[in-house]
Amino acid sequence: MSAAKPIDTREYPLDHEPIEDWQRVDGSAGADEENSAAPDEPTTAFAQLGTITGADYGLWEMSAGDMRDIEGEEVFLVVSGTGRIEFDESDLPPIELSSGTLVRLEDGMKTRWYVNEAPLRKLFIVPSEG
Repeated sequence: MSAAKPIDTREYPLDHEPIEDWQRVDGSAGADEENSAAPDEPTTAFAQLGTITGADYGLWEMSAGDMRDIEGEEVFLVVSGTGRIEFDESDLPPIELSSGTLVRLEDGMKTRWYVNEAPLRKLFIVPSEG
């Protein structure tokens, strides 16, 4: 992305993929022999848009459903959709997500994502890896 060419963060095309087995909240096996994904299994999509002063930024999106994740250091702004993040650490309260919500997650946090109004799309900023 260049400074002279803005993008529409709500309409930018993203290609979804099924979540990994370990990310399933219910711990089920997921896909069966006839289908490539379980019914109502969430999918996610990702696009890195650029780098600025030691930080990468991009878009991430999740369809309706529930999934687990282990977070990296990041700040994100919800662009669209609604949902909630719950933390495995019992002393952290859930975070309700909707357009305009700004969140900071720390490296190693174990989370559960619940998306109601899909897709949930966020603009993220993370430290560059190299």
